[in-house]
Amino acid sequence: MDLDTSIATWEQALSRESGRSAATVQQYVGDARRFAAWLQSHAPGSTLADLTPGDVRDYRDALLAAGRAPTTINRALISLGLLCDHAGRRDDNPVRRVDAVDEVEQAPQALSRLEWNAVRRAAEQRVSRDHSLSLALVCLIRYAGPRVGEVAALQLADVILSARRGTLIIRRGKGVKRREVPLIVEAREPLQDYLNERRRTAERWAQRSSARGERAPAWAGWPDGHLFLGQRGPLTERGVRLIVAQLGQAARLEQPLSPHQLRHTFATALLDPAAYGLDRSPATLPAVQALLGHSDIATTAGYTRASPADLARMLGEPSELD
Repeated sequence: MDLDTSIATWEQALSRESGRSAATVQQYVGDARRFAAWLQSHAPGSTLADLTPGDVRDYRDALLAAGRAPTTINRALISLGLLCDHAGRRDDNPVRRVDAVDEVEQAPQALSRLEWNAVRRAAEQRVSRDHSLSLALVCLIRYAGPRVGEVAALQLADVILSARRGTLIIRRGKGVKRREVPLIVEAREPLQDYLNERRRTAERWAQRSSARGERAPAWAGWPDGHLFLGQRGPLTERGVRLIVAQLGQAARLEQPLSPHQLRHTFATALLDPAAYGLDRSPATLPAVQALLGHSDIATTAGYTRASPADLARMLGEPSELD
């Protein structure tokens, strides 16, 4: 069977399978067709029955030479492996005998001190419009490090504040693990301002619902209910991402801002306080692991990888903080 026919038959089989989206099928088939075009110029007339590990290796190396990203190349190898399986070469699949391209893991991207200050100023400028929602949100993530899903799940009872201390309780962490994170003053003050307005929001919902002869929604209640509310109900993960992205734009950051970057910034400031102008000792990895809710300390260790800016600072180069 010629290569084009093999791919067309495989595409039909993929389309009939459940669990694969149309977009995924198109990616697989696109990878296969690009390989077919290359193979016909490399070894005209070849079929999948003739394919050797050397052919696959040559194709991988050609993609590397063309500057394709490791993720793109490795996805192509996965696609070709599935194609060969379908063509009856499961037991001697030549693709399975070719190594994937190693992907160099990039250091997590944290905001610099100046970038974070710009984001905070952008949030402060929205206080009169959103009643401290944006400021409380970004300061909580920056100074306590919850995941975006954990933020969206927070209830009022999960934040305990007093004049001198505070605690964030994550009851629905990854792996359904509970943890507590101390809240420093930089997180407490914006949260307290937001909570003052959040109480008034609950009163407005109660009055509105009473006028209609209805019960106020549970998520809008006080002292129970969701912590962060949007215009139509509890703030969703998408809503959290949108607010953070808007603040990044307002701060004129070079790259789009995500909640994950704020979480990275929280961890990075703990491990390298000097980079943020803090006169204190670096936190230990086990301590940061506990605060972030990582089950594997190797995940936490990823935050210790130095970025180019870190290396320059360590070598004595002037930085934006000097």
